[in-house]
This record gives sequence, C-alpha cells and structure tokens, in this order.
Amino acid sequence: MASNQIISLLQRREEVLKQLSEINAQIIRVTLDHGSNLPIIVSGHAARGNGRASVAAKKGGARRKWFERGEMIKLAKKLLTQPMSQADLVRGLASTKGYDKGLPSSEKARFKSAAYQAIAAALNGKQLFRNKLGQVSTRR
Repeated sequence: MASNQIISLLQRREEVLKQLSEINAQIIRVTLDHGSNLPIIVSGHAARGNGRASVAAKKGGARRKWFERGEMIKLAKKLLTQPMSQADLVRGLASTKGYDKGLPSSEKARFKSAAYQAIAAALNGKQLFRNKLGQVSTRR
C-alpha cells in the first residue's frame, strides 16, 4: 500500500470514529431525557474498553470520578426513605453532591450517566432492590 492510501484510510477511520461518538452522545442524551430504566446493550468492543480514558488524558482532559468507593450506596440509603424511581434518585444524588447547580449541561449529563451506571451496579450487586413498579429501594 502506498503511504497516501494509508493516510486516506486513517482519515476515513477518524471520521467514522467521530460519527460513532456523536451517535453515542445522542443515545445517552435520549436515555437521560426519557429516564429509561432499560439497560443499554453495549457492543463487545466498547465493553472491553477502547482506550478513550487514556486518549482523553493525553488530550488534557482527566477522567472525572463522580463517587468515591461506596459513597453512592451511603447517599442512596439516606435518600431512599421510601421507594423511588431511578430518575428521582439521580436527581437526589445530584442535589446532595451539589452538582445540580454548578455544572455545565454536558457535565450534568455525564454525572447522570455515571449515577445511572452506579445504580445499575448496585442493583446487580444486590445492594439496592427494585420493586414490581420499577422503583428502587434499599430493602425488599
């Protein structure tokens, strides 16, 4: 292969990756807007990790850690005095952490995504429970 063919293929790959990241952002935005309780199916490549965190770190942006280990469960136990929807829990977590006022909308969306993922992990780990109505609680 000639070097100009390689360069054109790399440029095409870069364009496709940009389109894919835009589509992923749209999916996350729609999921957050509609408060979907359905799990997002992730392809095998994204599940293994494609090095986006390291790419972001190289570009100057650092990975943001929204919750310390076990912090989300502690906060959820305080907030969940009665069963509530996941969206209400995420709003409560945001206000408890102070993220509901001081963050730009893109960072708020990232926090919401991280909170939904933390809730899903807690549900899978049996630290939180879901009732028949789909509401989240600390005990059955």
